[in-house]
Amino acid sequence: MASEERSCQNCKKDFIIVLEDFVFYEKIKVPPPTWCPECRLVRRLSFMNERTLYNRTCDLCKKNFIALFPQETPYVVYCPDCWHSDNWDPMDYARDIDFTRPFFWQLKELFEVVPQMGLSVLSLENSDYCNLSSALKNCYLVFNSDYSENCMYDTFLQRSKECVDLYIADLCERCYDSSNIFKDYDVRYSKRCNECMNVSFSENLTNCSDCFGCINLKNKQYYIFNQPYSKEEYEKKMSEYDLGSYAFVESMKKRMQAMLIRYPRRYCEGLNNENTIGDYIFNSKNAFYCGEVGDCENCKWCNLLSIASTKDSYDFTMWGAGSEMLYECIASGEGVYHTLFSFNTWGAQTEIEYSKDIMKGGDNLFGCAGLKKKQWCILNKQYSESDYHTLRKQIIEHMNSAPYIDTHGHTYCYGEFFPTELAQHAYNETLAHAFFPLNKTKAIQHGYRWRDVDSKKYERLVTSEILTDHIKNVPDTITKKIIECRHRGTCNDQCLGAFKITVQELAFYRTMNIPLPRLCHNCRHYQRLRNRNSLSKLWPRQCQCGGTTSTNSVYTNIAQHGHGASPCQTEFQTSYSPEKPDIVYCEECYRSEVV
Repeated sequence: MASEERSCQNCKKDFIIVLEDFVFYEKIKVPPPTWCPECRLVRRLSFMNERTLYNRTCDLCKKNFIALFPQETPYVVYCPDCWHSDNWDPMDYARDIDFTRPFFWQLKELFEVVPQMGLSVLSLENSDYCNLSSALKNCYLVFNSDYSENCMYDTFLQRSKECVDLYIADLCERCYDSSNIFKDYDVRYSKRCNECMNVSFSENLTNCSDCFGCINLKNKQYYIFNQPYSKEEYEKKMSEYDLGSYAFVESMKKRMQAMLIRYPRRYCEGLNNENTIGDYIFNSKNAFYCGEVGDCENCKWCNLLSIASTKDSYDFTMWGAGSEMLYECIASGEGVYHTLFSFNTWGAQTEIEYSKDIMKGGDNLFGCAGLKKKQWCILNKQYSESDYHTLRKQIIEHMNSAPYIDTHGHTYCYGEFFPTELAQHAYNETLAHAFFPLNKTKAIQHGYRWRDVDSKKYERLVTSEILTDHIKNVPDTITKKIIECRHRGTCNDQCLGAFKITVQELAFYRTMNIPLPRLCHNCRHYQRLRNRNSLSKLWPRQCQCGGTTSTNSVYTNIAQHGHGASPCQTEFQTSYSPEKPDIVYCEECYRSEVV
């Protein structure tokens, strides 16, 4: 079958299904998609609440805990201990299939009665305010993270210690307000730094130490604004920079933003790849249109997958870890095999379809919720192996002959992810809003729910404008104060309106000589997201190396390139849109300039 151009059922834009896509769909026995890749991604993300937390009561043990669902939610919600316990049986909610009604309506009804996981966590120690995480110790407001300790306000953190305000970091220690960093120590206000130490306000550094305000350096020490210094000169110069001052830090952030557009950027970020297209791809082979993934092979349109092997998967978002043959799934991992149209499935399991919250293994489940170590089940009802296969085939035929049609006229047959009307969180509570922000009006127009932030009144609120500029002058009593977020709830970033400085947090700031933040942790997180490129969009562009300078004459090359004084003719796909002011070089030209 040749490539085909089709119109997205949702956004109405055309998208291409190529020959190898049809081969994959035939391999896993599903029809081709009717939504374009980006709309499919947004639809999946709209089911995943990462960081919107509420104080509520567990509906089983009646204890208060931090949860993903507010108290007034219509769902039954259990705390993690109760949900993972044997004190309830999800098979009690089993039901027969009704062939007089669309299947998705029946699935919606099942999802509404099976107890919800209040938090998606496992093996946490003194880390009650975390979600989508495992093996954390003494962590606070850490999300989508594993195997870390003494950390705060981090997202997509792995195997790290004493880190605060990071986005995507692995094997890091004592780092602050940085993103996409790896094997770093004492790195702050920086991006894309690997195996670095004592680095501030820098970007794209590899194996560097004692660098300040630097861009595109490798194997360097004692550099300030890309200029070399002796150890004595470096220390003397650094003594002039007051990193404990909030005013100084903010001025340096603005200075670095101005500097970055004067240096070339690599068209994509990646390492040890073979035949890949996308951004932030590492140790992967045949990974196309993927973003922020590691150890992927034969994957397409996958995002946010951890470095632990994912193979032969399409439209898979978040986690991975030894998974294979997944399609239209989110938040699945640890040995999951041939799982379709599902979310929040953990552990060694296979042949799972249209299910959620499936734990500790299992196989051959269709339209189930909350099951553990079960097989041959449909709508949480147990069947024999032969009856299961017979009924599954009948349900698929029924889904195609009597499809679910949502309020916007979208048709859901077998082969589509869950209708957005089945999402159990409001749009602005989910990862969809984080990566594809909408205001309330547009979200409702697109058929999503919206939940207004709870209004709270605080006594003796401290405005961020009157906070002490320097960390050395901050009194211990600040931990008793409630500080007003500088955004005052007026932004579109799930602003909390106010925040507190914990005792452990204050100790970290003092030890690291870091001024107090002026924004709540949600606003800080969203600011880091705003400074990254698109998770899903790529643009065709040509290398902007003009020979001796960049084509806009802003940057002068420091090395001779293989194409000589003539402009580079290399074309590529990049997450840097043509409207951005950044200078974008191909891999070869960029490598020539990083010395």
